[in-house]
Amino acid sequence: MPVIRIYGIRHHGPGSARSLLEALEAEPPDLVLIEGPADAQDLLPWVGHAGLKPPVALLIYNPKALRQTAFFPMAAFSPEWQAIAFALRRSVAVRLIDLPMSLAFGLEEAAAVEQWKAPRYDPFDDIARMGGYTDPERWWEVHFERQQHTDAFEVFAVVLELMRALREAKEAQSGEESRETLLREAFMRREIRRARREGFQHIAVVCGAWHGPALAEVDAFSAKDDEALLKPLKRQSTQATWIPWSFERLARQSGYVAGVLAPAWYQEIWDGNAGLERWFSRAAQLLRREGLAAPSSQAIEAVRLAQALAVLRGTPLPGIEELREATITVLCEGAETAYALVERHLVVGDVLGQTPPDVPRTPLMADFETQVRSARLKMSTEEMTLELDLREEAHLRKSRLLHRMELLGIPWGREQAVGGRKEGRFHEHWLVRWQPDYAVQLIEAGQWGGTVEEATTNRLHWQLASVRELPELVALLNAVLRADLPDVIGPLLERLEDTSALAQDVLALADAALPLVEALRYGHARRLNMEAVEQLLEHLMPRVCVQLPGACMSIQYNVAMEVLKRLLSMQRAVALWRPEEYSPLWQETLERVSAKGAPLLAGLCARLLFDREAYSLAEAVRHMALNLSAARPPLECAQWLEGFLHGGGLLLLYRPALWEAVNGWVCALNAEDFEQALPLLRRTFSAFTEGERQKLFALAQHTQQGSSTPAALELDPARVELLRPLLQRLFD
Repeated sequence: MPVIRIYGIRHHGPGSARSLLEALEAEPPDLVLIEGPADAQDLLPWVGHAGLKPPVALLIYNPKALRQTAFFPMAAFSPEWQAIAFALRRSVAVRLIDLPMSLAFGLEEAAAVEQWKAPRYDPFDDIARMGGYTDPERWWEVHFERQQHTDAFEVFAVVLELMRALREAKEAQSGEESRETLLREAFMRREIRRARREGFQHIAVVCGAWHGPALAEVDAFSAKDDEALLKPLKRQSTQATWIPWSFERLARQSGYVAGVLAPAWYQEIWDGNAGLERWFSRAAQLLRREGLAAPSSQAIEAVRLAQALAVLRGTPLPGIEELREATITVLCEGAETAYALVERHLVVGDVLGQTPPDVPRTPLMADFETQVRSARLKMSTEEMTLELDLREEAHLRKSRLLHRMELLGIPWGREQAVGGRKEGRFHEHWLVRWQPDYAVQLIEAGQWGGTVEEATTNRLHWQLASVRELPELVALLNAVLRADLPDVIGPLLERLEDTSALAQDVLALADAALPLVEALRYGHARRLNMEAVEQLLEHLMPRVCVQLPGACMSIQYNVAMEVLKRLLSMQRAVALWRPEEYSPLWQETLERVSAKGAPLLAGLCARLLFDREAYSLAEAVRHMALNLSAARPPLECAQWLEGFLHGGGLLLLYRPALWEAVNGWVCALNAEDFEQALPLLRRTFSAFTEGERQKLFALAQHTQQGSSTPAALELDPARVELLRPLLQRLFD
């Protein structure tokens, strides 16, 4: 008569894995049956591959319906992983016997997610409360994961009896199991019967502890009833592969139902390095690297506190709760924000698994990994900063891949603003962080093509049909240029040409001008042919210059604030692209707005004209005097002044005549008018830097005391000309 051993384990339990290995070594089976999707059977030999390093996950998906996807993660301390590795080392037959996802995907109630739905009633809650614990996970860890048991078989016998009692309690409380559980257990029993028919004499069944009673009593269930239960299921096509997983995703906090609270701590337990002194020493070192005070004496005190807490709670060894409380109390001095750093690295962990390059993959995944190696990028769950200089080919490859991934809807990297001396079209800054979920998104993106370039191109062709607005098209053009997708540029430019020709909203055209100029400059940096973009700008720039003044007249203040942004972006666009050709036309636009535009915009344009030296100082003072006259409402005067001083208050410091005009207007206001204008004045001056405000305050004090206004700073024209080439290089 065949001997069947039931090993009820806790998923991702290092204690369960250790007891399981001891039992398998003591009584070697000739067949190991493991709870796991049967349609991943062909992937088991990879567990012995040196390139497959946990944490990893079995990924099973329906290639005809990519939303049907399921993960089955494993870490080095997962009992299932150790059981497979044991069987491969001993050349023992090993099989996965759980309901295949090809059948599970066909269930109406089953969701294609990471794990089956948990039952509403959890009997472990009851037994944990009986033992004095509020968390069943904590109870299991104390009694089964951290205990040093002398007889592994006795442990599994106790677990089996405990599960029988708990299942009876659950049945009395809420009725029979869910349909998913009944189907899975029926399928596993069918596989056990098949193994017996094939002549195996010593069969080890490794399953979640909850399923143990339903599998230990195979003969108590009718084979005919099990077949009748499984017969209505419809089979779907599935494919399976190994993908890298992370401790962060394995953690229960990530939403994975069968996850664990502390993967990094469990890894320490599995490796035999779970000594308190070592753990607290590493925690102290981690805090010190972040500039926090964590001396060795505090680490020693934290060890003592964790041990004392374990004694008070009647547990044989401190667990993760004792570690947490001791760390916060002693090392972090009560600051939970500091503990978050320790938790991320030493409790949850930042470990990402690896898969060998020849593991089964979709064509897109294979090409992506080739691109990653070519670009020398690292798929890490730790957030990293990349500073790229696009004049270097290696950096250009990194940028191209990150932009393509972004266009595929996989946000591996987030581009950051570039400042300082590196600001310009040749530099990019990225924050990159890989998530295991992105592997699934790559599989889904495989519907668009077999390579990253092909998939991105096809997806953009499809997306282009739904993009209607000019700013969206321009933003898409910028992204396409950065991703270096020449097959999309032609159709995209045609859409841009047609949309801009039909566009009636001059503000939308103004929104597009600067991005197009930047796209043009970026394309030149990428060594692309940008003749079509230049032709588009040749049509767009004159239209904006002619039509924009009409959009600046007779509008409310809040609308004027939005138009102000367009004026500034157009000013920048003209300065960057053919200024010798378009500056006269743009200057005419500014003059028209300065004369008849809304007060805020009229003030801004007067300032821009003064900066362009189209107005002399005397003309600027005259314009200011006219717009700050007593004949105008004080609120309009304040709006005009806000526009004129947009960008900083240095103008008032180095142009005494302008300061005197502003000061004279403010002093001439009566109490009622001053109260009306004060909010706008306060907002205008609050935008200045602290240094500017202090100097203006000192200037106001001098003026109030009757002192002479400080003389304007005199600049030597010859020395200014010497600096001009350097300044142009810095700000180009």
